[in-house]
Amino acid sequence: MVESRFPMVFEKCPSCGCTETLTRLAWDEEAEKGRVNKDTTVAAEHLQCPLIDPKKPIGISAGILLLHVDWCAACGMRYCTRADIATGQVGMGPPPGQRDGPPGGFIPKGHG
Repeated sequence: MVESRFPMVFEKCPSCGCTETLTRLAWDEEAEKGRVNKDTTVAAEHLQCPLIDPKKPIGISAGILLLHVDWCAACGMRYCTRADIATGQVGMGPPPGQRDGPPGGFIPKGHG
């Protein structure tokens, strides 16, 4: 069995080496006010890439590469801060309450 390399965590900006992101700074301020849990993994964007073999039939769930993207608090560079592999449900439309769903109709477990 192959050992997974995921999750991958990128702890500093590849451009300047800063370890702080804009979302983390804002989140920490909200945590100090007691509005959010400080230990939550946060990012400004979450991109999803379905891991589907086009030669195989699609089931009700599939693997998804979930990318967490943020901006460096020092130089402003946009970069990937974390990459996870998750399992998501294949949907025919957006989740309830959303007009536009994620690309491909995928909703990662625990994110929908």
